[in-house]
Amino acid sequence: MRHTFVFLTLILIALTAVEGRAERNWVNNITVDENNMTWGYTETFTGADSLRYRVGIDTESGNNDSFITAWELLKLDKEMRKRLRSSIDSEFDVRIETLETPYLNTGTNGNNGIEVVDVDSVLSPAIIGKTHIGDAIVNRYKVTYRWKGSILNAGSIWFLGQAKSPVTVIIPAGVDVTNISGMDNVTKIISDHVEITGFFRGISEDVSENRGEITLYMEKNTSNGVKPDVNVTATLPRMSENATKPMTRVVSKIRDGSILGAGVVIILLIYVFKVKKR
Repeated sequence: MRHTFVFLTLILIALTAVEGRAERNWVNNITVDENNMTWGYTETFTGADSLRYRVGIDTESGNNDSFITAWELLKLDKEMRKRLRSSIDSEFDVRIETLETPYLNTGTNGNNGIEVVDVDSVLSPAIIGKTHIGDAIVNRYKVTYRWKGSILNAGSIWFLGQAKSPVTVIIPAGVDVTNISGMDNVTKIISDHVEITGFFRGISEDVSENRGEITLYMEKNTSNGVKPDVNVTATLPRMSENATKPMTRVVSKIRDGSILGAGVVIILLIYVFKVKKR
């Protein structure tokens, strides 16, 4: 069985027209969500590796005329997607172990409960043109997976990748990573989610195997759940003594004015009564 990185390595060997293999800078970016995951790969070729890569494409997928056309690049892109999907189907590069949903941990290659939704590749437009140049080439691949359960119930998640290649794994809110196995130079950042960076550790001294495995052990984080309602009793602000003095003066003036007004009305009534009596 071949895994994603094994497939890509073999393709590169096949595409290389000279002795030796075109080494590359291979970076993994994994984003785990509650119900799905995306695994992005970025590979970069520079200098002599870039030249060998171009020559290999022209030899294997082109017409060997020392020039790569857009049609030849499109042909290669289509073939890469097809073989990448076939490689993942042969051996999944991710497994989930959980007691609540055991189907995520059983079946051929442990892939029951995990579905590949999409396989995408974007080969660098810089590949088009003359083969005997060493300009940088940056290719990107992305595989999208879907869980049939929730990652919040998982006890661990396992990844298979290329040994010594850098990797970043983002774990969603609601999950704590309690232990990490198979990763070197680990950096763990905790905010509203967990972000882990490091390198796939090789599982064998045999360089030709070039295989690394990482396991993240997880627990559900209840502190990231919905916070309980808090009863808040509204309290009216107390007025200070200085604040009440202006109001007291206003009330006093209104009261005095009311008494004066009432006295004037009484005098007018007495006067009118006496006039009418005469």
